[in-house]
Amino acid sequence: MTRFFFDYATQGQSLYDYRGDEFRNIDAAVEHAAAIAENLKFTLSGQWTGWWIEVRNAEGAKLSTVPVPAQTE
Repeated sequence: MTRFFFDYATQGQSLYDYRGDEFRNIDAAVEHAAAIAENLKFTLSGQWTGWWIEVRNAEGAKLSTVPVPAQTE
């Protein structure tokens, strides 16, 4: 298992994940990031639109970016 971190980011602002979670591989971590992004889509009346989830390894290297989808009616 490998520890991955899921930072919330937008232009000029980041909310860092200092705890992270363990996953078997990067694909599982990206699936988790996509689930986070999908849930944020419905949170706070779309205020997360324009944000993305950055998947990072323990060294801080960005491995993937998943945008929060726009809320559709």
